[in-house]
Amino acid sequence: MAAKRILLIEDEPGAREALSSLLAEEGYEVCAAATGERGLAQLHSFHPDTVVCDFRLPDIDGLQILRTVRSTAPWDVCFIVVTAGCGGEETEHRLENEADYFFRKPIDIPRLCSALASADDPGNSYLALGT
Repeated sequence: MAAKRILLIEDEPGAREALSSLLAEEGYEVCAAATGERGLAQLHSFHPDTVVCDFRLPDIDGLQILRTVRSTAPWDVCFIVVTAGCGGEETEHRLENEADYFFRKPIDIPRLCSALASADDPGNSYLALGT
């Protein structure tokens, strides 16, 4: 069985490298992008099972990326948003309702791994998880 594919969109180099390494150690195939545009460019060529996306990026916010993925990917993609803060209750409420999972930074790694394992189960219903 092929490794599950994760598209990681994170602008902070240290966080991107650390999370990429952790996910690879967990057995996932990871494609990392530093901007929303680069991440969206990788979407159709990499064909991820899951997108893990920082909310605050230098070019596009995570909610816009989420909506683009949902409207353009012809396959089911689990979408996980991570953020240190997203600029208000209304935006946070939208993220919690539209994303499959929602985490605040610093990311609780065991909960992230649990969310990824749940996303791997095709019969699972996704739930929003905050830390």
